[in-house]
Amino acid sequence: MTTNDKASIMLIGIPEHLNQYQDEVKENDAFISALTELKSKQIISSKLGEIRDTACFINQNLVRIITVGLGNVKMLKEADYIKVWGNIFQYLKKQAISEIKIHIPTFYTKAVELEKIFHIMGLQREQAIYTFDSYKSDKKAPYTLHIQFEPKVDAQYEKAIDLGRKLGQSINFARDLGNMPPNILTPSYFATVVSQHFESAAVHVDIKDAETIQQEGFGLIHAVGKGSINGPRLITLEYKGNPENDAETIALVGKGITYDSGGYTIKSKTTMPSMKFDMCGAANVIGMIDAIQSLQLKVNVVAVIAAAENMIAAHAMKPDDVFTALSGETVEVPNTDAEGRLVLGDATFYANQFQPSLIIDFATLTGAAIVALGEDKAAVFNKGASSTLLNDILEQAHLADEAVFELPITETERRNIKKSDIADLTNHINGDGKALFAAAFVTHFSGKTPHLHFDIAGPATISKDTHKGPKGPTGYLIATIVRYLEKQYGKM
Repeated sequence: MTTNDKASIMLIGIPEHLNQYQDEVKENDAFISALTELKSKQIISSKLGEIRDTACFINQNLVRIITVGLGNVKMLKEADYIKVWGNIFQYLKKQAISEIKIHIPTFYTKAVELEKIFHIMGLQREQAIYTFDSYKSDKKAPYTLHIQFEPKVDAQYEKAIDLGRKLGQSINFARDLGNMPPNILTPSYFATVVSQHFESAAVHVDIKDAETIQQEGFGLIHAVGKGSINGPRLITLEYKGNPENDAETIALVGKGITYDSGGYTIKSKTTMPSMKFDMCGAANVIGMIDAIQSLQLKVNVVAVIAAAENMIAAHAMKPDDVFTALSGETVEVPNTDAEGRLVLGDATFYANQFQPSLIIDFATLTGAAIVALGEDKAAVFNKGASSTLLNDILEQAHLADEAVFELPITETERRNIKKSDIADLTNHINGDGKALFAAAFVTHFSGKTPHLHFDIAGPATISKDTHKGPKGPTGYLIATIVRYLEKQYGKM
């Protein structure tokens, strides 16, 4: 072999101590000897996720090897493999490497199931090298990579890779939606894209236009969207993975503000440019549905997306206006920039008509959640769900490397949402606890149904590249929720 021969490129995992390799690797004296020499000279590294690229003789053949550090393999976690595979695929793409052999036994560890390692490999093969260039005239050719495993892997592991890739593709679909410019991704076009995407899938899509929204009493969605020439849409998606009559339904609700100027409570010039991302909660719910149907999970899910633009016009809502929600309650609007909780209120009440056992909503809702937890963590608020259920979701979030922390909804917030002198509810009050107030407002509309509210204002987007992909939308919590539903309900 020569270093110019594509097939001679081999990917190898390097543990902190080479004696941590399993016996089938350690028995290859020439292989271990070559790696030992390279490691002693610090040509290759065992630092977690660190990539090195060199050449060496193995069994008298000159082989180009790309190594990735694994650290102490006895301590490896699933999240570590997300970093490892992410760094690998990003490096391979950057180097335009189209063919590679992966020496799978060098990635083995007893700390993480082999099937999980392969699943993460598939996920990161899609997620980590995501690009969005739909509006560039100098588009690059799609990156392709052919992988040869050495030794050849069993069919179950090939399947794990495929399932991981499907999850990654769903995350990337959500990212595509989030990246689209707001002059193109209007509420009506959002509905069209979603409808066309699921046209041949086992997902039923229903679209309510602006006129229907107003006629049927979605007063809060109508109030937010009526200031724009691009009217609001209510998008409902139903997936029935379990046809049994007594099978429960899970409801997912997403905030889909395709652009948020703040309305008459106008945003500053520095915060407005990123407001196309105010629909990432909705985009991520759509990504969840896409993954659920692609992976054929045995669960019934209804997703409700409230899509609207929050703009300024003669007929836009004004501070102090009062509107009637779908629930029949009146809502005073002191702050038009607190529009997300309004559309979520109607969407949540509507989702509850499907009699779900649990409602989960996702929204880029409050800057206060970022103040409380930072930009890299999501907040979750629990109204009525069991601690076991929430802990199961938080466990999957930890394994998926998606940080989530619980914040409370107290009686103070439940009282405060009713502090209007002229209406049943108010969408805003001055003072502390703004993320808590918003959570109390949204969960009010789910009645007695258990409800988890995820405020993803921080991690819905990132400002720099990571091992999960480029800056921009992240598809946050898609992996977490899909993993939870798969573990809870299984596949068809």
